[in-house]
Amino acid sequence: MRRNIVLGALLSVLFGGLALPGTGFAGPLQPNATYTGGVAFSADAVRGDIGTITCPAAGLCLRVDTTASNILPSPNTLPVTVRAAFLYNVTIFGASPLSTQAILGGDAFHPGSLVTLSLLSGTDPTPVNLQTYRADVTSIVAALVNGAPGVTQIPVTALTLSPGSDGLALVVVFASAGLDPSQSVAILDGGQAGPAVQTTAFNLANPIDKNIPNFNAVLSLGIQFSDQEGLGHTCGQNPAFAQFSTVDVNGARLASCAGNADDGALMSGALITVGGVGDSTANPSDPFCRAGDSCSTTDDELYGIAGFLKQGDTQVRITTATPSTDDSIFLAILQRNAATCTGPDCPWTGPNCPCTGPDCPCTGPNCPCTGPDCPPPPPGIPGPATLILLGAGLLALIAGSRLFRRR
Repeated sequence: MRRNIVLGALLSVLFGGLALPGTGFAGPLQPNATYTGGVAFSADAVRGDIGTITCPAAGLCLRVDTTASNILPSPNTLPVTVRAAFLYNVTIFGASPLSTQAILGGDAFHPGSLVTLSLLSGTDPTPVNLQTYRADVTSIVAALVNGAPGVTQIPVTALTLSPGSDGLALVVVFASAGLDPSQSVAILDGGQAGPAVQTTAFNLANPIDKNIPNFNAVLSLGIQFSDQEGLGHTCGQNPAFAQFSTVDVNGARLASCAGNADDGALMSGALITVGGVGDSTANPSDPFCRAGDSCSTTDDELYGIAGFLKQGDTQVRITTATPSTDDSIFLAILQRNAATCTGPDCPWTGPNCPCTGPDCPCTGPNCPCTGPDCPPPPPGIPGPATLILLGAGLLALIAGSRLFRRR
């Protein structure tokens, strides 16, 4: 059976971090959550047709990497705290119940936690009834991951038989003093398929400043039920398994071969890939190479998109398409850092501040900043008008005192 994809929808960025405005998305992928204040993400997936209660079991345990060495300019080396964790079960064929169940964590001597995952609304199920289920598993994952950074392996087993699981994925957002305090992560999820090209534009509250130290932007996609014949990241050349998605960022082609079963196997119940742990932000060498063509490139669904963003950009536009209707993009993650005021001129008036309103930067006679983009003076510090009145009153008091002495 051939399987191909249509996706499209992503993320937005707001006040130095990321946020998802109510109109900043399109299609079945919907905003899940946005996290700011020095965070990073870890994402991984495993096949859904075989569970495990012990680790390591080759390719069957979900990995959480809190060094984030593959998506940061330098690895995180300081203790971490899990801010959020989401478990996904992407299903195929069968019924569409409101929930499915899985076992997360545990080992041969201790039972794992029973997790109930809820059906996400608005998904595009495709002809083979692809659906996406999600559960908040923050408390379970935090107990296993909080503390020293490193790679944690977590066993997982899908329990529900109808619909059958095509794969399970885990997304973890964590905070650490070792991370850029301006770095943010936004998550969209659901299930998107269909033949139409879709574009989502995300407006930025402040123009992009690529001059800040270690500016980066990373995009991850999660795709289910995609088969390009060969395992791994190589774009398949067999036209009978030409399942691929195209991805453009701000009008430039990023990839034409997104998909395949990178985290599973070439069979139903294991067709899943998520850009994350063990992958590289190096982009496809040939962004126009498609599955089924006589060309060569690789695609692991993890992308560095800083090069697709220009200085002063006020939007991030993601355009995606695929020629088939029976794959599903169920996950999209965007991580980036932004300008934050850290110099001696902060918080508002100097060249180190990301002030963008009509009163910024403050160089005119009203400096320090006194317009609508500036904060009010701290409590207890009188403004200019108050000082003038106080001065006038003091002069009047002195003059009155001299007249009294003359009498």
